Amino acid sequence: MNEAARAATAARERRRLKAAVIVIAVIAGLLAGVGATRALWEGWVSDRLLQVRALVTDLPQDRFPVAVVGLDQASLTSKRLEAIPRVFMSQAFAKAGTALFDAGATAIGLDFVFAFSADAFADPQTGEARLKGYDRQFLRFLYENRGRVVVARTSTGIPHRSISAAAGSDGVRSTEILTDNDGVVRRHRPQLPLETSPAFVDAMLGHAGAVVDRPYVAVPGARLATSVPYLSLLDVLDLMDAPDGAEKLKQFAEGRVILFGSTLPNEDEHLYLDRFLPRETPVGESAGPAGRPPVRTATSGVFILADLIGSPLVARTVTEAPLPLVGALIFVFALVGAFAGLNLPLPSLPLVVAGLVLAGIGLAFAVLMSGWLLPAGAPPTAGFIALMVAGVAQVAVLKRRERELVRLFGHYLSPQVIRAMAEEERLSDLGGETRKVVIGFIDIVGFTRMSERLPDREVVKVVNTVFDAIGTEITRSEGYIDKYIGDAVMAVWNAPNDVADPEARAVACALAVVDLLPELRRRTGQPELDLRIALNAGPALVGDIGGETRRSFTVMGTTVNTASRIESIAKDAAVRLAFTGPVGDALPARWPQRLLWRGQLRGLMTETVVLTLDDARLWMDGEGPALMLVPEEAEPAASSDATPSRQTATSRT
Repeated sequence: MNEAARAATAARERRRLKAAVIVIAVIAGLLAGVGATRALWEGWVSDRLLQVRALVTDLPQDRFPVAVVGLDQASLTSKRLEAIPRVFMSQAFAKAGTALFDAGATAIGLDFVFAFSADAFADPQTGEARLKGYDRQFLRFLYENRGRVVVARTSTGIPHRSISAAAGSDGVRSTEILTDNDGVVRRHRPQLPLETSPAFVDAMLGHAGAVVDRPYVAVPGARLATSVPYLSLLDVLDLMDAPDGAEKLKQFAEGRVILFGSTLPNEDEHLYLDRFLPRETPVGESAGPAGRPPVRTATSGVFILADLIGSPLVARTVTEAPLPLVGALIFVFALVGAFAGLNLPLPSLPLVVAGLVLAGIGLAFAVLMSGWLLPAGAPPTAGFIALMVAGVAQVAVLKRRERELVRLFGHYLSPQVIRAMAEEERLSDLGGETRKVVIGFIDIVGFTRMSERLPDREVVKVVNTVFDAIGTEITRSEGYIDKYIGDAVMAVWNAPNDVADPEARAVACALAVVDLLPELRRRTGQPELDLRIALNAGPALVGDIGGETRRSFTVMGTTVNTASRIESIAKDAAVRLAFTGPVGDALPARWPQRLLWRGQLRGLMTETVVLTLDDARLWMDGEGPALMLVPEEAEPAASSDATPSRQTATSRT
C-alpha cells in the first residue's frame, strides 16, 4: 500500500471513529436527559422560573373564583368559640355554610375529616348519650345541600357514617394531593369525568363548571396565604350578626366556591410551588378583622386545594410540554454537546457548559410564558453528559497521536505542522506548495571574532541566550523558525501557518529584536554584541524536503537565496536591518524608508532594491547608513571588511 492509500485509509478510520464517538455521546446524553426530567433539582428550577415570571408580569386582577374560610388561631381563641372543642365545631360550620350559600356561594368544600359524630358520644359513667341531636343542624345542612357540598376523606380517615349518609355517595371525596419526588405539590391530574372522580378537587371543579381534560400545573402570582380570598371562621360568624354583614358576605362569597379548612400552624401543611413567590394581596381583596394566617414556608392544604381548583377557572395554568418537543430539545442539546466535546479546545468546554445551561433555562422560561412547563434541566444535562463523553474520547483517543507527536517533535517542528500530521495520522507529503512568504535571516555580528577569544562553553551560552530571545519574538509575531545556521536564524512568516500582513509582522519582529540588544549585551556580558537582519518577500516552495527516512520542513527558492544575499548589503551599509522592495511596498506609511542599494544580484535577471527604515536604532555607528558606490550590475562583496564610502541616502515613504 502506497503513502496516499495509507493516508486515505487513516482519514477514513478517523472519520469513522469520530462518528462512533458522536453516536455514543448522543445516546449517553439522551439517557441522561430523559432521566433528568424527574430529577430532584428539576422542580426547584421550575419554581424559580415561576418566581421570575411573577416578578416580570403583573398579578392577575380577575376576581379569583375560590375563597377560603379558615379555622385559625383567632377563631379558636375567640370568646365566641373558645369553649367549643374542635370536634364539636359542626354547628359553627353549618351556620357559616348556610350564610355563605345565602350570600351566593356556588359550592362549599369542607376540608375536614369528620371522623366523629357528637351524637355518638356517651357519658362513660352512665352510658347516657348526652349530646344526642347535637349534629342535627350540620346533618340537615349536608342533606339539604347535596350536590353542592363535598366533605373530605383521606386514606387514613373517613367521615362518620351519619355524616357520610347525610352528604350522600357523591358528597365525600379524597383531599389527598400528590407530591413530586422532592416532596413539593405542583400538579394535578384530573380523573375524567369530573362528576364521578373520587378526587375532592375534581368534584369542586365539576361544581364550578370547569372544563379540564389533561394534567396541569397551577401558576399563582403570589404566596397563596396572601393572595387567595380569605375570611376567618370567626369573621363569617360575626358578619352574620352585623348590620352590614350580609352585604360583606355577598361581596366575599357570590359566585365563588368556598372551602373550609384549617390554617393552623403545622397542621395539614405542604410545600407548594408558591414558596419563592412574592407576597401580594390582589386588588379588591381584604381580610376580615381577624386577619390572615401568617405566611410560612409550607402552605396550608386548604389554600393549595383552592389554587388547584381556581387556577383552571381563570386560565392560570400551564401543561407539561409535549413529549416530542422535550425529546427533540434533549436530542439537539446532546448533539451540540457531542460536537463541542469532540472538536473544541478543552479549555473552552466550561464556557460551552455554561452556555448550555443558560440556553436550557432561557428556553424553559420562554416555553413557560407560552403555557407549557418544560423540564429546564433535562436538555442541558443531555448536552453536558454528551460533551463529557465526547471530551473524554477526544483526550483519551483522538488526541493521543497528537500528544505523541508533540512529545517527539515539539522542539523541532511548529505546532501547526504537528497538528496537521496528527489530523492526517501520517507524515506530510514530500514536496509541498508554492506560496508567498517573508524570509528573514538574523545574524550575530562578529561571531567569528567572539569565538576566537571565548571558551567554547561561553560561546554556546551566548548563542543560546541570543537565539532564545530571538525565537521568542519570532513566535510572538506568528513567525516560524525554519532552522539555525551556525550563528544565524532563518525565519519564515506566512508558512506553514497563515499570517495576515506578514511583511509588517516581520519588520515589527526585527525592530523588537533590535530593541533587545541592550538586555542581551547585559545578559551575555558581551558589550560589542550586535545583530544584522535581512528580509525578503516573494513566492517560495514550502513543504517537506528529504526522504522517507529523514526529512525537514523548510522553504526553498529564489526568495530565500535573495534574502541571504542582501544580508551582505546590510553589512556593508552598516545597518542592522535591510529589506527588499517587495517588503517595503507592503509596509504602512508610519515607517519611512531609506534606499540602500539598487542593482542586479549575481544569478538574477531582475533588479533588486534594498532599503532600510529611517530609524536611528538601525544604524550601527550612529551616523546613518553607508551607501555602496558600486556599478549597478555588480553584486556587493559579501566578505569585504573595508569601510564603505558614505553618501546621502534618498528617503522613501
